[in-house]
Amino acid sequence: MHTPVLLKEAIEFLNIKSDGVYFDCTAGGGGHSEEVAKLLDEKGVLVCMDRDAEAISRVKDRLKGYSCKKFFFKKSFKNIDVVAKKLGFYGRVNGVLADLGTSMFQLKDFDRGFSFSGEGKLDMRMDKDQYLTAEHIVNSYSEKRLADIFREYGEERLSKKIARMIVEERKDNPITTTIQLAEIAIRAYGGRKGRIHPATRIFQAIRIEVNDELNELKVFLENALKVLAKGGRLVVISFHSLEDRIVKVFFKDKAKKCVCPEWQMRCTCGGNNQKVRILTKKVIKPGEEELKTNPSSRSARLRACEKVV
Repeated sequence: MHTPVLLKEAIEFLNIKSDGVYFDCTAGGGGHSEEVAKLLDEKGVLVCMDRDAEAISRVKDRLKGYSCKKFFFKKSFKNIDVVAKKLGFYGRVNGVLADLGTSMFQLKDFDRGFSFSGEGKLDMRMDKDQYLTAEHIVNSYSEKRLADIFREYGEERLSKKIARMIVEERKDNPITTTIQLAEIAIRAYGGRKGRIHPATRIFQAIRIEVNDELNELKVFLENALKVLAKGGRLVVISFHSLEDRIVKVFFKDKAKKCVCPEWQMRCTCGGNNQKVRILTKKVIKPGEEELKTNPSSRSARLRACEKVV
């Protein structure tokens, strides 16, 4: 069973009303969705979204016994506005949750290609209907483009070296499995395996590129704010600094009362442009107890805000 991260904190910040409308935009294993469903009555609404058809199937089964109204959509979380309009909830949503992590179901299914713990195809697609795969990126992107991706999305210090080794390797044979790719990273680090596996950052970088994760997140944040009712809550759980930085900057920007340029001597915008109130002055991290029972939660970071207009 997938263990939902920062579950207690996410539910607290969503501030569930029993007859409210809530979106879990990355339903995954269904743990957060189920906790929301427990708090809703027959008038309450829970909308579950995910790009992964298998995730939608799982969460449907998990929520069968709950009395709230339930809707399921195989869609990227960036399309929350489309779904909200379709259901008639645009501007009426009380809470939106997004957990940006890769689910244990995806990581443990080696054929999905998200993990180097076992051999599988270089895939990494959240949505198996899309064209672009990790194998395509590894075998067709230029050395420079690979290095850029590893540096920007993985913050990998050996980005150029690993990119060069990949290009050399694929001249003779295509790189088609997770183990092949991981072994290149290990060789780049001289066979050393420290606290962080040498392949961790390049797998993260390729996964972000395959699924366009950072751009999708930026679109999602804008659209999530649009669908919320006044007083509605937006809760986002991220797992690496790139995601967390995007969420932090977005919240900070939308919480500004004055949006005049910094160089301007006096305010001419009226000073009434605040869209949200930030609920997490400091980012929320898992406590000691959660880290003991679920070590994979160690990198989780939660931020929340409330729509004020």
